[in-house]
Amino acid sequence: MEGIRLVRVVKIDGDEGLLESIDGLYRRVWNQSIKERLEKHMKYDGFRGYIMKSDDDEIIGFSYGYISRSGQYYHDLLANELGPIKYEKWLEDCFEFVELAVHPNHRNQGYGTILIHELLKEVTNKTTVLTTQVNNSSARNLYQRLGWLVVKEPFVPSKNDSPYVIMGKDL
Repeated sequence: MEGIRLVRVVKIDGDEGLLESIDGLYRRVWNQSIKERLEKHMKYDGFRGYIMKSDDDEIIGFSYGYISRSGQYYHDLLANELGPIKYEKWLEDCFEFVELAVHPNHRNQGYGTILIHELLKEVTNKTTVLTTQVNNSSARNLYQRLGWLVVKEPFVPSKNDSPYVIMGKDL
């Protein structure tokens, strides 16, 4: 049975060690910290998050999101970008899919798909939205394969950012 890994999906909670492990994975994937932002987002309405752990307790990946509300930084950025008609469709009753990260050694094995399904399976909002870099073809392919649509492209969150794409899905 060598090569087969048993994995389990666990809810993200405020455990300091867990948050440090998530931050370590995020640093490995994106070369920056997420800990402070994650701690802030954990206080938002409807926060949901999951990690995937291997049989030896290694964090393979994580995903999280929350209910998108007026007054939240990213919600307001998206609202300004989308305009009133798309706002009504995509943001009025929306779960914001904030992060998905999978360890580089564990990609293309279905773990991202599992984390996405787990995150969204009990969400009661009408829609969900996310953003990813325009040139992140592996992420875009994954989301499109799972039924996400391009809502707007390009989207440049701030003048120093690279272009992103806003994607949405009816739930």
